[in-house]
Amino acid sequence: MYSVSRFKSIDGKPDEMEIETWAEAYFGSMMNIFNGFFCHVDINDALSRMVKIPFEKLVQEQLDGESQEVIDIAVVKVKDLADIEIEHIKAYAE
Repeated sequence: MYSVSRFKSIDGKPDEMEIETWAEAYFGSMMNIFNGFFCHVDINDALSRMVKIPFEKLVQEQLDGESQEVIDIAVVKVKDLADIEIEHIKAYAE
């Protein structure tokens, strides 16, 4: 079976900028959903829930069928964004 990637390739390598842009949009969409729930709980409870979210697994599920290289780039970006968000929540909670 032939599979076509949703991402462009430059000289046989996935377009990292395009993948990171997708990851940023995906993370933003997830945070919009999560914030709908987190606004109803204490900030410390929201923080404890946020650190339990399986971001890597969620990205892998969304990119099922893509190359491992594409998935790895997206996972790193989403995990970086999640770490930044968690640090902001921690700072706000203090």
